[in-house]
Amino acid sequence: MTHSRTVLVLCGTGLMGREVLGALARRGAGARVLVRDPARLADPAGLDIRIGDLRDPGALRAAMTGVDAVFHISPHEIDEIALTEAVIRACEEAGARMVFAGIHLAAPNLVAGWLTRRIYGLIMPRYRGKFAIGNLVARSATDPVILAPSNFMQNDEVLLPAIREGEFVHPCSPKGLNRVDLRDLGEIAADALLDAAFPSGRHPVVGPRSLTGPECARIWSEVLGHPVRYSGDDDDALFSAIDRHVSGYRREDWRASLNKLRTFALHASEEELATTARLLGRPPTDFAEFVRRVVAERSADSLSAP
Repeated sequence: MTHSRTVLVLCGTGLMGREVLGALARRGAGARVLVRDPARLADPAGLDIRIGDLRDPGALRAAMTGVDAVFHISPHEIDEIALTEAVIRACEEAGARMVFAGIHLAAPNLVAGWLTRRIYGLIMPRYRGKFAIGNLVARSATDPVILAPSNFMQNDEVLLPAIREGEFVHPCSPKGLNRVDLRDLGEIAADALLDAAFPSGRHPVVGPRSLTGPECARIWSEVLGHPVRYSGDDDDALFSAIDRHVSGYRREDWRASLNKLRTFALHASEEELATTARLLGRPPTDFAEFVRRVVAERSADSLSAP
């Protein structure tokens, strides 16, 4: 299948970006990427690789030349708002549509939106910038598609060494945490990038069910074949794993915010589930299926019991 639209994927070396690039490749669609280090791309084959940084206006404008749609996320960077403002300006100048994946708090009007961002900002102050970014994208002149995912299953891949050691440290509310496979988000984002008729606006992207920490640990234990216990209520265990396996500004974001997930349940509504299934053309991926896939994709040595 051939595709006439030119798409640019930003942050293509991250958890989301790699899934968007993978989904585009499965559709036979090429993509342009703007990256600082091409060696970090999961599969560079068939990509139009441009070397640069979002902080370099010239490199960003050059990468936008002839582009129809751009995939952007809320980056874990201290200047995340300024970076997104730069991407929005470049998209507006190039006449490119933005497909954005990140936090966007739905509200019926501007006042309710401001109050919602204020409340969540008090709960998770480290994420105030991300709450603002979603609003900036929604108000931009980019005909934006906003994909609002729930908690990422792929967080477990980042913390996989701790899971191998028998500790599931990712916090979850005892009332459940909805978790989404970012490969599902990648599939939806690829459709939005390639289809000019994809409806603009906010689209929730959720997993099929909410899980507790012990449920996640049990599934990992069953698939790996050795005991994994939930220790996500222990800040010392959580922070130790984050410090060992997460780097840069994301490490500080996670240290400041991840343990807040213990304090409130996160469930998907029937409408959100139906929207996700409609966009995918199938039910969203179950957590057990995600875990089996990760185990199958990793070498036996890297996932052997300790």
